[in-house]
Amino acid sequence: MLIIPLMVLGSTGLHVILSPSLTLDNIPSVTSNYEPDLEDLNRYMRVPAIFSGGLEITFGNSRLYVNMDLRQEFSDYLMGDWFSNLPLSTTSFLPAVDMNFPRLGYFERRDANSLISLGRRKLSLGSSTYSFVLSNTLPYFDHLWIELNGKAKSGEYLYNFFVISSDRTVGGGPKTLLGHRFGYMNDNLKLTFGEENLVYGVYPDLQDLGPFLIYHHTYQSNSNVTATLAAEIKLSDVIAYGEFTLDDFRLSTESPNSNPTAFGWFAGFSWKISDGLPYSGLRFTESENEIRDRTLLNSGGLRLRIEHYHATTYLYNRGTSIGKFTYQYRFNVLHLDSWPVITGFFGFPYGPDSTLSLVGIEYESQNMLVKVALELLREGSFTIDSPYSPPFDQDWYGPKKPINRSLILSLASFFTCCPDTALFADGKVIFADNIDFWINVGFIKRFSLF
Repeated sequence: MLIIPLMVLGSTGLHVILSPSLTLDNIPSVTSNYEPDLEDLNRYMRVPAIFSGGLEITFGNSRLYVNMDLRQEFSDYLMGDWFSNLPLSTTSFLPAVDMNFPRLGYFERRDANSLISLGRRKLSLGSSTYSFVLSNTLPYFDHLWIELNGKAKSGEYLYNFFVISSDRTVGGGPKTLLGHRFGYMNDNLKLTFGEENLVYGVYPDLQDLGPFLIYHHTYQSNSNVTATLAAEIKLSDVIAYGEFTLDDFRLSTESPNSNPTAFGWFAGFSWKISDGLPYSGLRFTESENEIRDRTLLNSGGLRLRIEHYHATTYLYNRGTSIGKFTYQYRFNVLHLDSWPVITGFFGFPYGPDSTLSLVGIEYESQNMLVKVALELLREGSFTIDSPYSPPFDQDWYGPKKPINRSLILSLASFFTCCPDTALFADGKVIFADNIDFWINVGFIKRFSLF
């Protein structure tokens, strides 16, 4: 009943997307008692759905979008040794379709000075590959997102407010991340300061939702607060950027049993070697609809990217599971243990007690998008599930020995054949104790029905 008048007042589009692909990998199939992890989920989501259909309604500056995908069932994907993304079953000749949809659906209103988004989609912050606040590595966030900007004498002021809700059936209660950021931006500089307030076990009230409060100074229980300072500087063809997110800081006057110092930081730069036009072809639907805040980075051309990340030992952690800076997905599956849960992080995907060095090459033209990244990951022995209680280790910077090292080579590429067709190749090689690899190749075809 709500959609019918919108269809009359605005423009309506129904579309179908076909994305057949072939897969080559050396990753073994799992047994029925296997517990999937975040790497399994990321690999699964990098295989496009063979079929999806969506509805888009636009009216004025507003847009309503929803997408339903026909994707192979998650447990069948892990238990089989499949060469394609056909929804094949390990136990039946009938297709096995994943029922955990929709993964993409939202309402947004956008104009020159504001953006409001409500629904389910990817969110990310900054010019970097990752962020310690919000990164686009997870499939989606259920969110409310508000961006505002206003002109100043030599640039503009920025304000960003977001609310993200987690699955309350997983952690034993509601879990909500609120964030606000204030900033200034001109052609050569961007500075932002923000806070993030994880409210757990209770629903947020007006002291949590107030857009101009200082979250730390509300001193509320059931609340885990972090603060973030980020900057971008443009120097000719180079953009340098960095971020510092403070979780806890123990003063010398505090008890040894108080929360230990914990923070994450990164620094990097992007060098634009040559100019070019932004890619205008098809990509995977989830990426096409991602929100990223405004940055100094302009798309197009050939670019070199170098970044380094460090997450201290106790970052994101709390003594209670629901109070950790984690985001959990619960799945309805056919073959694995009932309702498996996969845990990721709102921000840095590798979690605490880790460092990452990244070198990337990106090329973008109107008809081509290629991204190649090489990551050196060092993970300490302390994880988000390790005991978080006194006495805390005095060596809080990390990573703690023994350290696991891995080298990760990843590729993402799209090639436009015509406005509604694109070829893609996507893959990853992980050099660790073993060498694991996977690669997907295929094409994307979009049909507009009305």
